[in-house]
Amino acid sequence: MTFKAFIARRVATMALVLVAVASIDFFLFQVLPFTVLHINPAVWFVPATSSKNQVQYINIIRARVINALGLNLPLQERYFVYLKAMFTFNFGYNVGSSLSGPVSTTILTFAPYTILLLGSATVASFIVGIYLGVYSAGRRGKWQDKSAFVSALFFFAMPSFWIGSMLLLVFAFYLHWTPANAAASFSNISGLAFVGALLKAMAVPFLSLTLISIGGVYLIQRNTSIDVTTEDYILMARAKGLRERTILYKHVLRNAILPQITNFAISIGFILSGAIITETIFGWPGLGYWSFQGIQALDFSLEQGLFFVIAVMVVLANFISDILYGFFDPRIRAG
Repeated sequence: MTFKAFIARRVATMALVLVAVASIDFFLFQVLPFTVLHINPAVWFVPATSSKNQVQYINIIRARVINALGLNLPLQERYFVYLKAMFTFNFGYNVGSSLSGPVSTTILTFAPYTILLLGSATVASFIVGIYLGVYSAGRRGKWQDKSAFVSALFFFAMPSFWIGSMLLLVFAFYLHWTPANAAASFSNISGLAFVGALLKAMAVPFLSLTLISIGGVYLIQRNTSIDVTTEDYILMARAKGLRERTILYKHVLRNAILPQITNFAISIGFILSGAIITETIFGWPGLGYWSFQGIQALDFSLEQGLFFVIAVMVVLANFISDILYGFFDPRIRAG
């Protein structure tokens, strides 16, 4: 199979998966609660308007929203209106008490905070985890390997709310190095002061997420690297007298890093899902925090939009990882 045919097959598969994901999203948020429980969807998908406005004006707005979302159509017709709305990123309007306006605007407003926090923590955890994994594999059974293994496994096993709470207790309440509520510390300032306050408020949530994430990356990299060190070409490299550091970071790392491509792609795909627990603990105004607020406010439009966007991100991330695998390893696209 040629590389172009391999990409075309992956694109077709991705399109089918996206339609299936959108159908599941439709079932969860429109069929299940409203058809099974016989609830009027306009109650949960049409935003409430102020009672100070004229009743006629309120009714016009509600009618426009209902027509745009197809909430007045039979279920089978509403499904196709829904598909068009999802793939054009028309997710409707926030209906909870915490947020107002279009859901797409809400996602665009708060996604940068989540991308900044989770993106930087994900990249940092992979860099540190991969380095430690290869380092431990080269010193298997020694105290350096045991120390790194126990430390990584400890943070990997600890609940995120416990690590976040302990870090918040130490750095915010005992040392006063970071604000107890991140959003409150930079919401009313601008310019360079905003950037400084943002980075200061992000430091401890970043540390919390990085510590939690390093363990999984480290364990995969360590195990894969140990397998690679038993290969004949590594024995040949040692017989040639190459430095151990050169063998580890030039030969072992290059051949042991492939499984991390999928791992990294999936992690990037889930970035927009936010870290609900961590963001809520530190008051970080990302999509994870607002997703939790939307659940409390029964904001079906927001949860439906976030579900679809996260699913699209994960599917795209897996598609990219498949293409990279096929590019680096021709045996995969041949199969």
